[in-house]
Amino acid sequence: MIKISQPEVIIKDSKAILQNFITINDNISLLWFSVDEKYKDYLCYERSDAYVIAILNYAMRNNHDIECEVPISEDLYYNIDKYLIDALCKYNKNFYRTKINAPVASVNLPNAGAVGTGISCGVDSLHALASQTNLKFKRHNITHLCFNNVGSHGEGKKAEQLFAARIENPKKFAEEYGYDFILSNSNLMEVIPQNHYKTHTYSSMFPVYCLQKLYHIYYYASAGYSYKDFHLEDIPIDCCGSYEMLSLPIFSTHQLRIYSEGEGLDRMDKLKDIVKFPPSYKYLNVCLEEGDNCGKCEKCIRTMLGLYALGKLDLYEQVFDVEYFKLHKRWYFKKLIYYRFIGKHDYIEIYKSLKHEINLCCYISSIPTIVVRIIASHIHNEVIRAFLKKIFHKIVS
Repeated sequence: MIKISQPEVIIKDSKAILQNFITINDNISLLWFSVDEKYKDYLCYERSDAYVIAILNYAMRNNHDIECEVPISEDLYYNIDKYLIDALCKYNKNFYRTKINAPVASVNLPNAGAVGTGISCGVDSLHALASQTNLKFKRHNITHLCFNNVGSHGEGKKAEQLFAARIENPKKFAEEYGYDFILSNSNLMEVIPQNHYKTHTYSSMFPVYCLQKLYHIYYYASAGYSYKDFHLEDIPIDCCGSYEMLSLPIFSTHQLRIYSEGEGLDRMDKLKDIVKFPPSYKYLNVCLEEGDNCGKCEKCIRTMLGLYALGKLDLYEQVFDVEYFKLHKRWYFKKLIYYRFIGKHDYIEIYKSLKHEINLCCYISSIPTIVVRIIASHIHNEVIRAFLKKIFHKIVS
């Protein structure tokens, strides 16, 4: 059983903090979410919405029911209980059919009418900005950019350092282009330890619903799955973005509409759009490992290969080491072959565009990496798997 207590708002060191206790079995933890004090009136202590969404996937994977002291918004409660939980359980037999026990709230909360989106300066977030500004639909134009710490930076001290290193770029973007900037922090990942790749849609809705009295529209930059890639099965190589076309409308209410921005577009489609968006030449930042683009992590590799396939990589010399890429193209092609082989969907379109450039030597040099991967996937002894993992990392480095 997971119990969600009554949230409260406190002010500390110019920060407004929404906090409450989460009890998992007999383990009680204080969960907090903080923003600048000027946003204190928008923190939602009247509903359990943010907490139920953030915890739901964890509960289903770990056989927990959820009990709330304060109400859940009626639309949200109905959508989750009647549609999302049953849909996931139908296609994932190891998922538990979580029961939610909470009061229901039908009264509208105050709402400031803001339009928000996340600003990591990655491909997805820059696509949202390129697509959802200067619209003729005035109520849909983005007004607020958010930089949230709810899992994408990892865990522990390294995560804190990475979060701090990444703040400056989004903040500068917001200042340069005249958006309100919301910086939030939370210990969500410490209280609810989850694989962010598998649960990012859920955890990313936590800061949105903590501030649900601010937004009437929020664009969640989708995970780059086209319509044909939609599925509900929890398979290792895919994330929860594979069913955002279902989950985000379910997480919407009549007061707060969540859009899957870029829905139905793969990342090559998005890259084709953002190369026409000049701010991306200066601000594009996709790195998994560093504050700036390292050029060697999986996301840097994927993005540089995509831009190269479009003939636009030279436009991004301010944010990527383009000369290094050109000098080590064979290494990048080797990575492309490997990631395509293991089924990462983002590489399929890139491969189609670049296969005419990949020579036989690249394919041959990729064989040891692929072989080790296949062997490791069939071995369950942890010592041997760890040994193979070391070999794997030596090969791919």
